[in-house]
Amino acid sequence: MKPSRILLITILATAAFYIYSFVALGSGFPTIDSSGQEVVDWFTNNGGKARTYAWTAAFISLGLAIFAGQIAALLPKPHRYIFFAGVLGFAITVQVQAWIWAGLAFHPQGLDPAAARTIFDIAAFWGPLVNGSTMTMAAPVMVLGLGASPLIPRWLTGLSAVFLFEQAIETVTVFGQSGFLAPGGTMNVYLGGVLGFLWVGGLVRWAMQRMDGAALPKT
Repeated sequence: MKPSRILLITILATAAFYIYSFVALGSGFPTIDSSGQEVVDWFTNNGGKARTYAWTAAFISLGLAIFAGQIAALLPKPHRYIFFAGVLGFAITVQVQAWIWAGLAFHPQGLDPAAARTIFDIAAFWGPLVNGSTMTMAAPVMVLGLGASPLIPRWLTGLSAVFLFEQAIETVTVFGQSGFLAPGGTMNVYLGGVLGFLWVGGLVRWAMQRMDGAALPKT
């Protein structure tokens, strides 16, 4: 099978697991606005949903690792290492956030509401902190499109710049309290998520063309 086909299948499968992780949670899952008792009640009644959400993280991490290795192989030094570090940081953040949710779902009945909310709040801050990883992914790609002899097309340079800029702005959610700017809330999950899907899609399109028709960069 062509490497480009492997990359396409991998990223589609990873996206499917990512989307399914939120579908599995359903509506009404707790947010950083939820009280401690609401957190305990939800995990008591929806433990299976939380563990399914955590289960998907294992496959998302696998897909991200394959994606990172294949894209990094197309980039020159040191850009490939910076990009790979960004994807690795994203994967680790996904795993940590998911295993906290799985842990909360294991024995929620005896949880003190205040303790439950504190633990849940820790997991919610994956949102603003993962922006550091996504910026680390986008920056080396964007840089390759600058200068007189760009290594990536202008459209991907522009898309990378937009994604990088938006993710940098998104870090303000670390100071958010509720609503759109809440940590792990709408800005992180939906706005950042949509732009992230678009950027990854553009990057995969470029990578597939390189794999099918161009030599790898010199090391």
